[in-house]
Amino acid sequence: MKLAVLTLVIALLTAGVSSPSLAQNNKQQNRMKTRNYSLKSSSYMMGRYSRMMNDMISGALRMDLTVEQKTKVSGLRDDYLYPMTKDENTLRNANTNILKMVEDPAFDPAKVKEEIGKSSEIDKKLSDTYVDGLASLRDTIGKEKYEELTKSVSRYRDSLVQMRKNKQTRHQTHGVMKGEPVKTSAPASPSPDSKN
Repeated sequence: MKLAVLTLVIALLTAGVSSPSLAQNNKQQNRMKTRNYSLKSSSYMMGRYSRMMNDMISGALRMDLTVEQKTKVSGLRDDYLYPMTKDENTLRNANTNILKMVEDPAFDPAKVKEEIGKSSEIDKKLSDTYVDGLASLRDTIGKEKYEELTKSVSRYRDSLVQMRKNKQTRHQTHGVMKGEPVKTSAPASPSPDSKN
């Protein structure tokens, strides 16, 4: 019993220790994420539409554009990206509320359907805003550059998907699957029936 407690204490003490270089790398990665996904409010999280729009805007800003074009493209964040992010968070909250409502055995079907209708309206508004944002981007940079942009963003997304697949394959190879408990060498906790 004493050995198990000692092992647990040592494991807890060493778990919090990290190398300075690892901490520095994490800080740099966090700074890059913040720069790429900087939003007007840190309480908002990007969803599917805003991530795709952000990829297109960021890709366009890396292209050879005039100063006027770059200014207009940057303005698309205020016109489309930030409102979409806000709506995505509203949609996320609405869907969570719907799930909570139906967990209650005494839920009112009419109220749930009403909430689902509101959720569908928000989703429609999001898709419309996304398409309008893309059309505005295309009109700003021109059809040729837009075609070039969509190809480069598509390649970028494909490489992200491939990286995720490779990461998942590595985890499967090492015997750790998402959702599975991680196997450790820590001693099993003693049963209540066992004696010291």
